[in-house]
Amino acid sequence: MSNSKGADISNRRRGLRKLAAFTAIAFGILVIAVPARSQSSPAPGATASPQASPKPAHTNAEKKTGKRRVISITLGKGETYTISGLKKGAAIDSKTVANPNALSLQPQPSGDLVLLGTEGGRSKIDATLASGEQVSYDVTVEAGAPAINSLQPGSAPTSISP
Repeated sequence: MSNSKGADISNRRRGLRKLAAFTAIAFGILVIAVPARSQSSPAPGATASPQASPKPAHTNAEKKTGKRRVISITLGKGETYTISGLKKGAAIDSKTVANPNALSLQPQPSGDLVLLGTEGGRSKIDATLASGEQVSYDVTVEAGAPAINSLQPGSAPTSISP
């Protein structure tokens, strides 16, 4: 009798493992198959924000020196942000400042660029807007925990007095 009871428990565990594996696979396919949704907040584009003071038109000397307008973006770990208003087909240059795994760039067929914050870190993205203006996005990804596989030591829990 105890043998059939052990077999029953073993079969239940096997069934739960199969269910967990199926759920993980289905979730993975869903994440890959569903395209990124654009955010409801407006993405920085060619127009200046109301808080920024108007800049004078670029002169030829400024264009030759490569002076770019810098747009700061702060993301949380797991958040997405869509940069729209980019020139279609223009090259996008990404430079890692801290933690190369901090940001995932996903170019879209529409010319938009979807940013996904994966770990804490910082990156700079140089791009060209549809108006021809060259801008630089300073992207900071904030995370509550240190980056995966980082060499930063953890902290010990507080002691409990008797």
